[in-house]
Amino acid sequence: MKIRNIAIWSTCLCLLGSTASCSSGKSVGSVSASPDGGGESAGETVIHLAVNGADSPLTKAVDSFNEMGTGWRVEIVDYYSPESAEDGSPQTDIDVRDFELVQDIINTKDIDIVTSASFHNRTTYINLMNKEAFADLNGFLENDSEINRTTLNSHVLDLNERNGKLMSIPTQYGVETMGGAAEYVGTKENWTLDEMLARWEEMPDNATIFGGRTKENAFYVTIAGSIENYIDWTSGTVSFDSDDFRKALEFCNMFEYGDQQKTDYDLSAPSFCYQCIIDAYMPTAQFELGSSQPKTTLVGYPSSDGKGASLSAYGYSFSILASSDENKQEGAWQFIRSFFTEEAQEENAVCCDEQGSGYFTQHGFCMNLKANESIKQRVAAKESAPSSFESKGETYETKFPTLADCDALDDYISRVDRWNAGIDESLYMIVREEAFAYFADEITLDECIDRIQNRTSIWVSEKI
Repeated sequence: MKIRNIAIWSTCLCLLGSTASCSSGKSVGSVSASPDGGGESAGETVIHLAVNGADSPLTKAVDSFNEMGTGWRVEIVDYYSPESAEDGSPQTDIDVRDFELVQDIINTKDIDIVTSASFHNRTTYINLMNKEAFADLNGFLENDSEINRTTLNSHVLDLNERNGKLMSIPTQYGVETMGGAAEYVGTKENWTLDEMLARWEEMPDNATIFGGRTKENAFYVTIAGSIENYIDWTSGTVSFDSDDFRKALEFCNMFEYGDQQKTDYDLSAPSFCYQCIIDAYMPTAQFELGSSQPKTTLVGYPSSDGKGASLSAYGYSFSILASSDENKQEGAWQFIRSFFTEEAQEENAVCCDEQGSGYFTQHGFCMNLKANESIKQRVAAKESAPSSFESKGETYETKFPTLADCDALDDYISRVDRWNAGIDESLYMIVREEAFAYFADEITLDECIDRIQNRTSIWVSEKI
């Protein structure tokens, strides 16, 4: 039944995407390809990996895997099209840029592996998961002695499950939340909207929010990061007509309308809160989370249940097609697991200094627990950056987080129970466009809410 549902969705794509070219624009086997572009090569089973433009880390991994002689060979099928990339508009009801890949996934057995980056439209990837087009990776984890729920971050794995099935696995992850000085926002983590509004009422008259005092500043803190809270992808419903969303709009409208123009920052004014997208230990030194009196409280985005913080994927998220046969699925897993070894995880999560000094920049927390612990220990041991730096002729001491700070961040992450799959720009723009029209006094509050509710309802219903 699940696959049949996908076929129905595909038929809709065919009808609505009739302006799209039916000719094939994909490049098969563009990396490490067999001479005939597919099929079996030298007794190896060929695994096809769909990409939307192959990048160096991925092609390097493919070459390394193919050199191992495992009996499986990965070939890249590139669906990148310069024409579709230049089109750039995400506003159409059906994003025809993913048309050909979706057709191949549904109607053929030509594709065995996809990543979150295989698609122009991230909703396409989410939709295929909802239709259970991908295999449950839990079985592979259970049978793997090295890459499994004991060696990987099981909390992140749990958050990625849908209906008890792990159909997508991220290579790295980060946390998306908000932070504020404890003296202003208090010490309670992850507040509700009402708690945020109450705290704001206690702020000094000249206090800023997200660095300013405009409706737009308030929107980016109060609403922009919370849009997914008002969407239920399982049922295909939205709740922008809720009391919380109304309160959030009313709060934003208390400020001056900046007409979307850049405003001056008052660095001396008390700062209420700011967005925190955390994908590394080093920048959290300023928070002092592990001290007896942390300077910063991570409060999440305001939500009705006080659970507005979320984790999200960094790097690739991998999926194996449910339609692939058992042998190809096993080969696909053997390739995917190569991204989760301790060595590969640590290598891909850090960018080392070109001067060979050993210093590095982290971009994403590792799914592999040993790799993540190794990076954390190096940061806490002050090995990730020089002890001082110069700016405008002055020398400053580098501030490093302590191990207690890093552990406190890990503890916070372990309590975040939402996974942010991300929303499409077109959906975000619906909310932003109507909200800003309200801020500019072009429409009333009720009209704004009705428009957002109706437009997003239609948008979501067309995507599931």
